[in-house]
Order: sequence, then structure tokens, then C-alpha cells
Amino acid sequence: MQLRSPLQFDNDRFLMFVIDEMAYEYEKTYDDVIRMTLGKSELPVCDGILAAMDEALHRFDKSTLVFPAGLPELRERIAQEYQRRYGLSIAPKNVVISVGTSTVFRNLYYLLANAEDEILLPRPYYPLYQFCASLIGATVKYYDIDLETMRLDVESLRANFSDRTRLVVINSPGNPLGNMLTRDELYAIDEVVNGRATIISDEIYSNVCFDAPHVSLLELTDRKSPVIITNSFSKGFRMYSRRVGYCVVPDELVTPLTVIQHHTLLTTDPIPQFGAIAALDHPAEVDYLAGLYKDRRDYTVAQFAGVPSVRAIPAEGSFYFTLDCAAFMQQHAIPDCLALAEMIMEQTHVATVPGSDFGLPLTLRLSYSSKRYNEGIDRLVAFFNSNQS
Repeated sequence: MQLRSPLQFDNDRFLMFVIDEMAYEYEKTYDDVIRMTLGKSELPVCDGILAAMDEALHRFDKSTLVFPAGLPELRERIAQEYQRRYGLSIAPKNVVISVGTSTVFRNLYYLLANAEDEILLPRPYYPLYQFCASLIGATVKYYDIDLETMRLDVESLRANFSDRTRLVVINSPGNPLGNMLTRDELYAIDEVVNGRATIISDEIYSNVCFDAPHVSLLELTDRKSPVIITNSFSKGFRMYSRRVGYCVVPDELVTPLTVIQHHTLLTTDPIPQFGAIAALDHPAEVDYLAGLYKDRRDYTVAQFAGVPSVRAIPAEGSFYFTLDCAAFMQQHAIPDCLALAEMIMEQTHVATVPGSDFGLPLTLRLSYSSKRYNEGIDRLVAFFNSNQS
């Protein structure tokens, strides 16, 4: 069978899953493996969410509901949540539900860009953003987040925005850095775009912030550019494999997105959608998780303070921490971060994610979502210290 796709699928592997599967194989032999790979919380789904899903599962009238754009009750509750959190008035019809946000990105790219267009991404980036551009044949360009200051490089945004730019993607808190865009930075982005492209703001980690509250792009009431928000119940509410995501879109996108889902999705499973409705009644669960991961962030910073060849980049939010390993890799002639992640796995049984997944080829990403996270950090510190030149 000959594939007609121009994509080089071996080159587009998500190395996070490569290392995670390596950890799975190690677990067949060793009982001390620690995974710092997936952004999947180690905490169980809270009882209130489970109860709502169980009730829906056992009620035929709920478990068989089919709404391609999402349950009306959930769309209404999400609109209410934006009023509660940000003081924003959003019509429920402008909320479109899907199975997580990955399919939302694919569909939005298809609707708003084509092979003649450019899509401007942050660097570092979540690889989904880049892969969806490849699916439609669009050209990808980048603007930078400064690894030293964690601030937006506005000049790189301005330099790479062109008349062919159709989409600008932002992610705050970011994956993998955990950087958070300030209100001034959001205004700077809108000023550069100036209504000439659509901004997609991925706010999936908006309820996992450590040092300051999240600022949504929708709060910029005098913005010049059209805005789409994407979000999900996967992270803060710990519904990772339940796959309930959503986007908030302008009026003109509601019907196109819904029609695409008529034919390619039909419906998001109503059972986890009822769980998502219940999730919004449990904000304390999210606050607990954010506090737990902030403590793990702080522990990482403290433990790596004495490691000379690795720089720990303090995250401001999200599920992740980034280690700058450039000096260590150069000292030991390690060819790439996949080789480094494999070396660490072999020597310490700690699974990390190669930063090349995110456009940072000299880094590793760590997920806080392990019950043994601090132990994993201790092993990593010992690994880097014991391998000093």
C-alpha cells in the first residue's frame, strides 16, 4: 500500500510517547520506574465527577444523547464559568464541545488556512500546533519566548508576521515552559496582528497557575483581532482520558465547526460531558492540584540550584518543568535530547520527555504528574552530578 500523504511520519513521532512506551517496557522488569512524561494527573477524578458520570451511564435518556456541538447544558455551564472567572458575557451558542482540543485545532486550521498560508506559532510550541499545519500544507513560522526571562519576544513576532499569516497561536500557561503571558504582552500580540489574522489562544492550563492569576485573551475588550479560545477538562479537572474539550468562537465559526462534527465526530460521549458539568462545581479540586504542582515546581528549583551543568527554568504554571541541558550535552557529546532521555531512563529508570518535541532540542520536559515526583527529581540530580566532567 502506498501512502499518498507527503508527511514524513517517522520524523513526526511524538517522542513523549516513545519514552513513555519505553517506561512501560521497563516496568515489566523493574518496580522503581518513575514516569515524568504525560500531562496526566496522578490524582483520581474527584468523586463528584465520577458520581455524575455514573448516574448518566445508568440513565438511558442521558447516556444516548447526541448533540454534535455538545450538550446544551454543558455549553451553558461553560458560558457561566467565563462570567464567574472573568466577568465575560459569552453566549452558550458560541461554545463548541469536542473530544479534547486536538480535534478542535485540526478543524480550525482546516477552516481558516490552506496551503498558500502561514501559521505563526510560539517557540517552544506544543507539537499539535505544528502537525495540524502540516496536515493542510500551510507554512509554519515562529515567534520566540525568551528562555532567560520567560517573556514574549515581541520583535520576533513582528518580524515573522506577514501578509500571508492567517493564524497566530498563543499558549498561556505554556507547554512546555509553563510561561504566562501578561496583559501587556497580550495587548502587544493584538497590536502586531491588528485584525489581519485570527488569534487562537490555547488556555488549557488556565486553572493551573502558581504565582499570579491567569489573564484570558477574551478579557481584552478593546482588542482589534478576532479571537478563538480553546480549553479542556483534561488538566485541572483531571479528566485526561475522558476527552471533553471546547472552543469559544465568533458567530461565523459556530455553524462550520458544528457541520464538520456532524460528519467526522457525530457526538462527544455524553457521559463524560455530564462529568464536565459536575466538574465546574468543584473548583477546590483544581486549587488543590495547582498548589501541589507549585510545591513540586519549588522543589525542582531548589534541588537543581546546585547542579552546575543544568539550568532549571522556573515555570509559572501548567503541568511541566523544563531543564536546559545544553552545557551537559556539550560536555558529554550527547547528540540529541532523545539520546539523553534514553540514557537517563537506562541509568535512573526515570522517564523524561525530549525537548525536541517542542522546538527545544537541548532540553528535557518533566511532568509534575507522578506520585513519586520528588524522588524522580532526586534521581535526576544525582545523575547529572555523578556525570560531571
